[in-house]
Amino acid sequence: MENGNHTFEENIIGDIAISVEMADYEANISGCSFSERLVELIIHGIVHILGFDHERGAKEARRMRYMERKLLKYISQQNVYREFVLEKR
Repeated sequence: MENGNHTFEENIIGDIAISVEMADYEANISGCSFSERLVELIIHGIVHILGFDHERGAKEARRMRYMERKLLKYISQQNVYREFVLEKR
């Protein structure tokens, strides 16, 4: 697929793989909705793609968690998030 001077494939910087079954299980044991857990996992994957890795140590884990919260705060202010997650409670 062409997009300007670049193909779609040239713009891909990573993949996010999520186990729907595990996301559902984690949502149930944590008391949040499946939609909320799914959004959390997508954000976690995006932050990994951006180069953060919680397995590098406590400092990097704190930096990664900070970035996840920052992204979650941003998207929670957007109408799409409200419609997808908050209004389904």
